[in-house]
Amino acid sequence: MQPHTEQLASVAPFTWEVQATLGRTTLQTGRIPLDFRGPVEIVGFYPSVIAGSAAGGGLTVPGLDDILVLLDVNNEQRFTNRLEQTTAAATGAGFVTLGALGAARAQRFLDLKVRNARPDVGVQFRWKRDPTAGAIHEDAVIGLAFFARYLSAAEAEVAP
Repeated sequence: MQPHTEQLASVAPFTWEVQATLGRTTLQTGRIPLDFRGPVEIVGFYPSVIAGSAAGGGLTVPGLDDILVLLDVNNEQRFTNRLEQTTAAATGAGFVTLGALGAARAQRFLDLKVRNARPDVGVQFRWKRDPTAGAIHEDAVIGLAFFARYLSAAEAEVAP
């Protein structure tokens, strides 16, 4: 654990959140766009999951480790990847466990500078275990909050 990390982390005055419901027999959501008005630095995330219905019928309430997430910019650059590959050759290859993005849980802060003029950060959620043969969990209401700040013009420039 690095107790000094919080003191050195960038200030993030803005919080955005994407939300989706992942049905108990639906493998994954569609891509959810989060459009920013300019270059942005994402310094951390807060993931959350709650049951979308009352538990019953032997189904379990899903948690952060039951769901995977994929993050991309403009459908091109990926922030998540299970294998060091640039294409989604294998089904689900670009997804990682949702709980891994939580700063407190993962003991890390991010410094993701997205320098595009109008970044479109895409989020997609997926069950870790394939439910298409039969439901395992209750429906999940998933949230992923972004802690971010807009970059100044000087910070947004990419060095040659």
